[in-house]
Amino acid sequence: MLITLEHVTKSYGATLVLSDITAAINPGDRIGLIGPNGAGKTTLLALINGELDADSGTISKLPRLRVGYFHQSAEQE
Repeated sequence: MLITLEHVTKSYGATLVLSDITAAINPGDRIGLIGPNGAGKTTLLALINGELDADSGTISKLPRLRVGYFHQSAEQE
């Protein structure tokens, strides 16, 4: 497996964003994250990349594995 998530939970203050997430991504898998704003898509990717720490659970990925994504930007001109 490339990435495994086991019982991952993340909240911001009193707002629970991810609750008891368990998943695996294997070589050759194609993954799409789809959901409404605030569903936790960006939080999930930040957890996988190590940019955030989970409140509970474990996230494992193969050494030297790189996960790329475009960060959201709230900046407006």
